[in-house]
Parts: sequence; C-alpha cells; structure tokens
Amino acid sequence: MAMVSYVPKLPLAVTTVLSLLAALTAGAVAQTIPPNLPAAITCYAAADQSWRIGYLFRVNKNGDAIYMTPDGRLSATVNAKGVVAGPTNRPAGVDCYGKTLDELRSSGRVMEFQRAK
Repeated sequence: MAMVSYVPKLPLAVTTVLSLLAALTAGAVAQTIPPNLPAAITCYAAADQSWRIGYLFRVNKNGDAIYMTPDGRLSATVNAKGVVAGPTNRPAGVDCYGKTLDELRSSGRVMEFQRAK
C-alpha cells in the first residue's frame, strides 16, 4: 500500500501567492490619472440659458478624457492635446466645444482635483 501525503506543498503555495500579489501590485501602480486633467468642466448652454457641469468619467488609453453630466445625457471629450472636441453626430449645444483646458481654466470654468501631498 502506497503512502499518500496530505500535507500541502508549502513552497508551491507560497510561490503562487507571491506571484499573484506581484501581478496585482504591478497593475495597480502602472495606472495614474494624467496630472493636467481637471475633475470637472463647466459649459454654458445658450438654448436654455443653463450651466452644465461635466465630471471626469473616463480616460482612454490614447489620452482622451470623457466628461459626462450626472444624468448621462451630455458628454464632452477632451483630446490628448487639451482641446474640448465638438460632437460629430449633432450640433454643438454648449460653448466649451473647441476651447482648450487652458482657456477654460483662465475663465474659472474648471474644478481641479485636490491632490494629496
């Protein structure tokens, strides 16, 4: 009759756990928010004379940032060069399209992240 060991293979288990932790840590460190993107941008809609606030929703791997209103009905893309791109499927309904983040900043129409020190 053969002896079967039910003791776990400790070196294999330790290696597996350490490999998993290393992979998770490396993935988390690699992603950072670009430092020049504001938390939100403010645009004026002349049609109904109201201000719209778009909050940073997503940053694509090409550097484009998507800002979206809380109701999800209006979005704006800030391209990697810092310009608010106009919509391609409809007329522009707000005044921030075509402006740069620097122009919006100079007119007080961005909300910046409060970075931890």
